[in-house]
Amino acid sequence: MKKFNLVYLLFFLVIGLIWQINTRYGKHTVMFYGFAETKETEINLDHPVEVNRLLVTPGQKVKKGELLAEVTHSTFGLKLNNISHSMDELRLEESIWKADIRSSISRLEAQKVAKESELNSQIRQLETEIEVNRSLLEGLKSIDVTEATVDPRKTKIASLKEELELVVKPLEVQIARLNEELNSPNSPKRIQIRKLKEDQKFYTEEKDGLSIYAPKDGLIGNIYCKEKENISSFNTLISFYEENPTMVKGYVHENLILEVAVGDTLEAISTQHPEHKCQGVITGLGSRIVEIPDRLRKNPDLKTYGREVLISIPPSNFFLQKEKVILNLLKATSRPASIFDSILDSSEEKTNKVITGKG
Repeated sequence: MKKFNLVYLLFFLVIGLIWQINTRYGKHTVMFYGFAETKETEINLDHPVEVNRLLVTPGQKVKKGELLAEVTHSTFGLKLNNISHSMDELRLEESIWKADIRSSISRLEAQKVAKESELNSQIRQLETEIEVNRSLLEGLKSIDVTEATVDPRKTKIASLKEELELVVKPLEVQIARLNEELNSPNSPKRIQIRKLKEDQKFYTEEKDGLSIYAPKDGLIGNIYCKEKENISSFNTLISFYEENPTMVKGYVHENLILEVAVGDTLEAISTQHPEHKCQGVITGLGSRIVEIPDRLRKNPDLKTYGREVLISIPPSNFFLQKEKVILNLLKATSRPASIFDSILDSSEEKTNKVITGKG
């Protein structure tokens, strides 16, 4: 059996060590291009409007809270007409309802009066008969009348008074309840009318003028509407940009995609004004290989492909929107170490000990 030649093993180890040293100490600078991007805000409304006044122009600088446009809800007029018709219908229904209640009260009061009159008439008649009878008895002194004798007419009067209480009292309760319902501010119709009045007030105030204000300091981008134009719901009225870019979108060549990672620190430098520069941090990497835009290629006529890289930069910079910048890798995050890194680190450690005279 042929023995394994250790020379081959040593050869491959030397080759790997040389490659690692070259990678570690002779690494080329990672450099690619990108665009400075400004966060864009599209201003729209969730209902159709008519544009009354435009107070800004494209490219104009504005401050936070500055009035940009005045618009009117285009459907508010129709809503106000519908509310007005509904209120008229409710008022008519309320008038009919009031008339019915008043009619019921009048009917109950008439029943009460009639019953009171009937029973009181009977009571007065019996009381008159008792009085006449008493007068007659007082005139007949010779006749012996027993005082304990109960007059049935008195019993009848007591019965009639009790009946009067039992019949009239419920009628009075019903009349009082209907009067209270008639004068109550919380009747169903009145509650609906009050609600419609509140809606009417709201739509009237909104119809008089809706105002659109700048969400923050920045620049007006495009204006997608004209005065007196009707705009549908959610259609963009005005685009708004922050004054300074806060992000750079770059494209790293596919041969260098392993050289960058999220968290790496980069320096962004303007291609037209090299004195304009700032540092940024990679916050995102694209999930696929895409064609690099013409403007970011070294040779615009030659198609090249790479990975999209998103870099966050501080807002205190001098870049313009869509300005082309150079991106240089300054500091990479930690990468997994290989066996050759361990050998190199061990070798460096021994060398340092020999130089310093330790160990």
